[in-house]
Amino acid sequence: MRLNEREIKLWQFLVFVFFLLPLVLGAINWRDKRVVNKIIVKGNKVLSSEKIVKLAGVKLGERIVELNLSELRGRIEKHKFIRFADVYTNLPDVIFIEVVEREPIAMFTSKGKIYFVDLEGVVIPAEEVGRLFSVPFLGEIERPVANVNFDSTGLRKCFELLKIALEKRAYELISELRVKNGEIVLLTTDGAVPVFLGDDEFDRKFVYLREFWKQVVLKRGYPSYIDLRYSGSIFAKFDSKN
Repeated sequence: MRLNEREIKLWQFLVFVFFLLPLVLGAINWRDKRVVNKIIVKGNKVLSSEKIVKLAGVKLGERIVELNLSELRGRIEKHKFIRFADVYTNLPDVIFIEVVEREPIAMFTSKGKIYFVDLEGVVIPAEEVGRLFSVPFLGEIERPVANVNFDSTGLRKCFELLKIALEKRAYELISELRVKNGEIVLLTTDGAVPVFLGDDEFDRKFVYLREFWKQVVLKRGYPSYIDLRYSGSIFAKFDSKN
């Protein structure tokens, strides 16, 4: 008895299912039983890999199918020093964690504790980082804020000036920056020279300071002070020997 075309196709389908179904079920079973055998952390320069893995809350031996990668990422990004995190799997059993850390550009103190500030104004408690950074000091404030952009004291003004100094390539000259009697005063990194900036035209004044330091101070030595409060002028007091 010859099979018609329809019956032939049916038998072909049944044979296909007979051989394919075990493979599919095996693949599903293998996927469900996969466990984390390795965790690789990338992008971290300050926080240790162990710290970041602990923040994620993932452990070796956990079933990969039960992990919520978005939730792991959220846990990591709760840390103040982490700007961005990504978590993904690399078959069959590796978890990758990539992070972008914040880069402090300033620091201040409050009630005996040290806080760092990154370029976005985010405040990072030093105790959460476990190390110090050589960045300009903005003084002591009574109560820390989560972001200096929302601060109503002189801290925000000093922070904005630091960003201008970065733009004008004068940032490396600054060791300390604070408001004094309504005016901005900074101390230089080398020589601790007081520089009186006044209260306006900061873009121009940082350029003046940078060039004056390069063309005069590096040749003559450190002055007692530098005064930039007067428009278009630079006053500096040097020792008579200089």
